[in-house]
Amino acid sequence: MTEQLQLDENTIKDGAPFAALSYVFFLWILVFIFRKDNRFAHFHAKQGIVVFIGEIVFIVLSLLPFVGIVFYVSGLLLFLFLSLYGIYSSLTGKLARMRFISKIADKFVV
Repeated sequence: MTEQLQLDENTIKDGAPFAALSYVFFLWILVFIFRKDNRFAHFHAKQGIVVFIGEIVFIVLSLLPFVGIVFYVSGLLLFLFLSLYGIYSSLTGKLARMRFISKIADKFVV
């Protein structure tokens, strides 16, 4: 189990724009460059990494003949929803844990 993050309002306001960008393709890397010490942004960036890896996996699976279109459509809808939810939660200052995404993201050490 992970520790509960206790963050002040300034940390959240400072990291929110970068946390939102974390869910757009590979832009999570900007958090580790420009907000090295912001725990709020790191929380969202780690989840953004997992979403990005999932997007890559579904892109590769969509190249399969016959069933590729199913992977493409389902992956598009799933990761669009996850990205929009992550952007919303980061811009509203919430540490929203996505069910399976956060379990994988918690294992990352950055």
